[in-house]
Amino acid sequence: MRLRSLGPVSNSHDMLSSLQWHEPVEGLEFGEIFLGGIASTYLGRGRSIGYAVYFTDRRAIGVKMRLLAQALLAPYIIVIGSLYVLALFEIGNRALFFLPIVLVAADQGLRLLSRRFSERIISKRGVDAALLMKRRKDFEFPRKEIDQFLMKSHGKGLNLGMNKGYLRISPKDQHIKPVEIKIYGWKQGQKLRDLVISFSSREPKVRALEYP
Repeated sequence: MRLRSLGPVSNSHDMLSSLQWHEPVEGLEFGEIFLGGIASTYLGRGRSIGYAVYFTDRRAIGVKMRLLAQALLAPYIIVIGSLYVLALFEIGNRALFFLPIVLVAADQGLRLLSRRFSERIISKRGVDAALLMKRRKDFEFPRKEIDQFLMKSHGKGLNLGMNKGYLRISPKDQHIKPVEIKIYGWKQGQKLRDLVISFSSREPKVRALEYP
């Protein structure tokens, strides 16, 4: 499949951003500009669900949000676990023959509500530069050490486990393994795509490709 370049940001945008006043953020180097970030339960790396990626004009940085995501999902786990225990104790009770149906419905409903609640809380971290800079970094690549970005967007519609996208960051040093961030949501993929374009189009430019 032929790759295409992620389009550059217009020069007028760069000129405007360079003229804007940027409040100093703890953790940024002198003169370094925070370009933006995204934190989401629809991003992950490895088996970890809940991830943040953010960019300055000099660096690309990743942060695991797994523990926060798990903490926010705790009420869902407790409720569903209790229902499963109840089902096991009432297996022989004919009056509760409908319990499996209720259990499945409750599982799906609570899973959706918990995911939305967790996403709302975690996503706020993506626009707070101070909070992100204080968290422990999972990876950090200076601009000059990045060879290229390769991206595949998540398709629209329901995610059935086979429709996820990814962002792969390949360092120039071939002894360092590329970093791959999984994308489980279309909106999150588009947000991450915009951030990659904003970062890669600045000087010195970094090659950024995507699957059409």
